Amino acid sequence: MKKATTLLLTLMMCITLAGCSEKEEKKAAASLTFKDKEVEVMQGDEVDVKDFIKSVEGKVKYPKLDTSEAGEQVLKYVVTGEDGKKKTYELTVNVKAKEETANTQTPEEAPAEEQTETQTPTTQTPAVTPPAANTGGSNGSTATGSTGGNTTSPTPPAQNVCVPNGTYTNLGNSGMWFNSQAEASAWAEAQLADPNSPWYGWPRYSMGTGTVLDSCGEVAEGIWDVYFPEY
Repeated sequence: MKKATTLLLTLMMCITLAGCSEKEEKKAAASLTFKDKEVEVMQGDEVDVKDFIKSVEGKVKYPKLDTSEAGEQVLKYVVTGEDGKKKTYELTVNVKAKEETANTQTPEEAPAEEQTETQTPTTQTPAVTPPAANTGGSNGSTATGSTGGNTTSPTPPAQNVCVPNGTYTNLGNSGMWFNSQAEASAWAEAQLADPNSPWYGWPRYSMGTGTVLDSCGEVAEGIWDVYFPEY
């Protein structure tokens, strides 16, 4: 009788332990699915990073998205499942620069005004200067005489032309510039992984082009810079 009771208790304990282990195995692991692989937003827009998620299992630590700067950012979502394990999911967000309305109207109107202003002095200067120097000069004072006027008048503008010297300004807080997006991204990723880097372990970074200026103050086409937003 005692043996039967002991066997019954042992069987009940085994069933209980098996049930507990099954419950432990049923604890869900972390998982997250995005609506899209890549996302585009406009510069300056207010965006909720939760809207990019299609489905999720577990507790999520959401990243921050900085739309003040145009460029590409990599958002990292950290999800903790019921089993206590963490997984990181990355989403690439492209922040597109807004084009000012003034820029769309100016090319149509301003260049016409600028051309008339720049052309007027060049046509008037040869007409006034040659008579003073060549009073007896043949018909060339107005038309043909522009030989001397045309060689002297274009010279001053040519001397004032600014030539870029390979230096750039208006860079991100990294102070670095690159000739391609791939170079900028590789350098930024290396900084996040380098313990000696001031941006080691930084949650994100952004890259941009079209805002860097050359030594003449013009937009440096094709030059990329890197910006590490504040936490």
